[in-house]
Amino acid sequence: MQRPDTPVSWVMENDADAWPQQDSHRRAYFSACVTLTLGVLGSSVLPIPFAISKTGVLVGCLTMLLVAWANDATSCMLIRAAAATSKPTYEALAEWAGGKPLKVFTQISLLLLLWGTLCGGLALISDVGHILVVRLSAVEGYTPPLWLNGRTCMTAVALLVLYPLCLQRRMRELETAATAGVVLVVALIALLAAQAIKQDFPAIQDGQLPLWSLEVDGHLPEAFAVVGYAFYMQPMMMPLLREMPDGSAGVMVMQRAVHTTLYGVALTVYFTMGLFGASLFGQHTHGNIMVNELITGRVATAALYGCMLLYLALGMTTTQFALRQSLDLMVVGEDAQFTWLRQVVMTSITVGSSLAVALAVPDKAEKIYAVVGASAVCAVCYIIPVYIQLHMYRIHKQRQKMVQEVDAGVVLSAPLLQEHNTLQEPGSTCYNRLNSNVKNHTTLCRLHSLLEVTHEAVLPVIILLVGVGFSIAALYVALAPLLSQQRGGQQNRASLAGQL
Repeated sequence: MQRPDTPVSWVMENDADAWPQQDSHRRAYFSACVTLTLGVLGSSVLPIPFAISKTGVLVGCLTMLLVAWANDATSCMLIRAAAATSKPTYEALAEWAGGKPLKVFTQISLLLLLWGTLCGGLALISDVGHILVVRLSAVEGYTPPLWLNGRTCMTAVALLVLYPLCLQRRMRELETAATAGVVLVVALIALLAAQAIKQDFPAIQDGQLPLWSLEVDGHLPEAFAVVGYAFYMQPMMMPLLREMPDGSAGVMVMQRAVHTTLYGVALTVYFTMGLFGASLFGQHTHGNIMVNELITGRVATAALYGCMLLYLALGMTTTQFALRQSLDLMVVGEDAQFTWLRQVVMTSITVGSSLAVALAVPDKAEKIYAVVGASAVCAVCYIIPVYIQLHMYRIHKQRQKMVQEVDAGVVLSAPLLQEHNTLQEPGSTCYNRLNSNVKNHTTLCRLHSLLEVTHEAVLPVIILLVGVGFSIAALYVALAPLLSQQRGGQQNRASLAGQL
């Protein structure tokens, strides 16, 4: 949603976090693509087969396309707003559009979303580690040591892999790790594809996985919630924006990277992962595809699950970077000079607190992520970007009105009117032609104005409604088990009181 007259300026003087300007645009584009890809995919690839198994192939693909379009649009809104205002951070943009209250709301939403994502990601690592230990225990002739369990796997991965990577100063320094993460995802897809082709797509053959239809059941809200989470990149994109080349070229590079990541990479990965995974296990596909038996043998199992533990840790690095920057901006502000001491402290706080929650309440960490994510994703990825977009459009209309008022005050000089007075004689050929041209111009202006309103105001509102709809589905999925447990507890207490 870009107007031709949108001012593009990308001036960030004395920005120590900016990437060296001798970097080529092609290099910056590749780096942005792989880094954003890791941030978008993350742990979202693991529940996608479950979502496709419930929605069916066609409906699942259309849903993914809709969510990708909505996130692409809101991401580009933020990029253009940052370029037009020279506000390179999410918080600064929010303050520009809505003052201090919106800035505080944005800061709280970012912290809840990113910290909740870290907690949920570590809990998922614990789950995958637990599955690894269980699968190894089932192998005849091997008994894992007592200390080896999901929590120890999670702690080891967090301290030995995640924490060192999170100490990087710039997000683009994660490019090598991001590339490795993408390779691991491709390897997992290749494994699923080989198994599905070898078994001749069993779930499709026996009708468990519908290709064109949608079977309504109680798992649909959960399936739509999974897809609704799968494409958000806005919190990770804004810190990366500061490391792009200056000027309009950097804006174009970033927008191209967003388009490529969402429409090219994420859609392809999710579609293939969902299709091959769901076609293997059908209605028996778990919410985490790693729970299904993908491979046999002790060495192969250890290699597969070890690679997934590594991938999940790599996928959390961009989330932690965005969380650390948001926390840093909240504590010391935008003008503070970089210090390694503060870098280490902030990284220790973010990773350590998330690990402590995942260790203390491993069963509830994912529930925390689900509840927080359902509300925070809606705010960060839809409500705030659309509000900023509408604020920009309002300013654009105000400036346009001022220009029209100035133009309306300009009149033609009398000598010019006297020289061409034949144009003003009704019935003359020149007069009729001029009158027709004026009417056509007025019609085109009205049509342009209508298209502009639709493009700049109506579509953002539609995107907002799409985001709110998926967030409501996610919130329902998150709260339903908690409410069910509460009702069950009340019924048990009532039954006990009746017996007494």
